[in-house]
Amino acid sequence: MAVTIMRTFIFTLWFVLAVSTAWACEVQPLFSPYDKVDDAIHVQLEQASKSVHCSLYGITNLRLANDLTAAKQRGADVGVGLDKKQAAGQQDLHAKLQDARILVEIKPVTTLEHNKFCVLYGTILIMGSWNWSNNDQKQDNSGVIITDCTQVAQAFETACQRIMERDKPQ
Repeated sequence: MAVTIMRTFIFTLWFVLAVSTAWACEVQPLFSPYDKVDDAIHVQLEQASKSVHCSLYGITNLRLANDLTAAKQRGADVGVGLDKKQAAGQQDLHAKLQDARILVEIKPVTTLEHNKFCVLYGTILIMGSWNWSNNDQKQDNSGVIITDCTQVAQAFETACQRIMERDKPQ
């Protein structure tokens, strides 16, 4: 009897731990310059083959722009929404993205578009204060989280689609 109770307890404990682990989200917090934020984003983009949808303040980081282009070449649906003022900057790479046939929507008004997030295949979210620039990796005040929390990623995907639709040329 005691052995049966012990086995039942162990099985129940194993089952609860297995289920709760399956439901848990993984969150990777990163802080520049201590963590290689651009490397972590690069790794995620290298794996993207279905979709990459971003709402960014701007993009001047050539490596990450190349990663978006490579995802597009692998057949991923890639779209990027950008701030009007930042997109007008000399170093901004939105034209490079457009040349690669990536959908780029630039906010038509000068009200700040200050988002910095990407959703990969609707399940991975990259977001934080880290700008997709060459300078942010050197700064001491930028953070990013990368998470596989599907519910959160889906909320950001919905927001990104709303932003892209809002910013389409009329």
